[in-house]
Amino acid sequence: MRRPVFALLVALLAPVSGEAAEPFTFFVSVGAEQGSAGYSSAESLILAAQTGAIQALVPTYTASSQAEMVLGFRGLTINTFFPAGSQELSLSIPSLGISQLFLGATRDESASLMNDYFKSAGLLEQIASYLAANSPLDPIAGNPNSMMSSLVANDFNQTFNAEFSNIADPSDVATQSGQSVSTAESRNYVGIGLSYTQMNMGLGNTRVRTTTVPLSYTIRNDLDPRRQLTFRLPISLTDVEGAKVYNLGLGVSYRVPMSRSWSLTPSFNYAVTGSADLGSAAQVAAAAITSTYYWRNQGYDLGMGNMLGYMTTMPFKYRNYSYDPNISNTVLRNGVLYSRPTRMLGGKMHFEVALIDTRFFGTDLYSDNYQELKFTLGTTRAANLAATGVFRVGASLIHAPKDRGFNLEFGYWF
Repeated sequence: MRRPVFALLVALLAPVSGEAAEPFTFFVSVGAEQGSAGYSSAESLILAAQTGAIQALVPTYTASSQAEMVLGFRGLTINTFFPAGSQELSLSIPSLGISQLFLGATRDESASLMNDYFKSAGLLEQIASYLAANSPLDPIAGNPNSMMSSLVANDFNQTFNAEFSNIADPSDVATQSGQSVSTAESRNYVGIGLSYTQMNMGLGNTRVRTTTVPLSYTIRNDLDPRRQLTFRLPISLTDVEGAKVYNLGLGVSYRVPMSRSWSLTPSFNYAVTGSADLGSAAQVAAAAITSTYYWRNQGYDLGMGNMLGYMTTMPFKYRNYSYDPNISNTVLRNGVLYSRPTRMLGGKMHFEVALIDTRFFGTDLYSDNYQELKFTLGTTRAANLAATGVFRVGASLIHAPKDRGFNLEFGYWF
């Protein structure tokens, strides 16, 4: 009866373990005694099958005891087992159809062999694909904090806001007649900022925090300042209950005015993410085109942005991990923006509200759509401010079918 009772206990706890505060969980049963622990790194989880780690949870455990272990790998259930009096460690991952045996001279050597197996390219690729579709904590894709989502958001915000927003940057402003006005029409400019996002992910409300520093440099055409070549370098750090994820992106876009009120902006992006703690790494290439249309009115303005993009992962090696997650998606991001001047600072401020919807199609994802409601306040990018630059502050509410959170941002262009 002991094994069925333990299996029932694990079944009851497994949903919680996948959504717990720690991204990795460990349950062990030795006879009538059980123990559990949470970890913030993948390697710590795998090495929890070593003798010293098990004894810290169940002191009666010895190198000849029978031990049943269930590992929660960011929501993926992994079963392991040491038979009584044996050094052989069995591994079973039902969701992936994987079953393996590891036999070393000691149980610790068997656990080390399993750790090496987890660093193999084939297994990591299967795990990455599964977690993108089933885990709220995957750093590559499947949630608003993932690298793919951040890549899309950075590209769209830089393109849509730069064309329409009255406070996005110190570039020219299209007037009612469609003409550009600027006292420094051909001047290039630099953009810097700081963004903080906090999400409660999954049913267990695991807290994920991301800090991003978006950097940009824009070159404006001498004959038509609305034609702009922009280079982007977003840098971010994500904290998943102590586990660290590092992201670095590179992007370039070129705005092409099609009419007085309409422009098209093709863009190309590359990003890399790495997390030894979460046992994940990837690089992504992306291409997109964004259409922006605006209506300038007396006392207020309206704008609409529509993005169509495609992104895919590529083979990548980070520390001891080498693999390609094989995740590819087409993305649609659509937004509307309302802008009006305020009386703050002598009428030199604008208040804006935007509603944005993002949807992914292709590889199965844990969350394939999310919505944002954004509020922004900043100095008006009028011609007499172009020489000194403008700033903006903003706050967003983010909603996905299984996640929710907020974003705070500050930007300055000069």
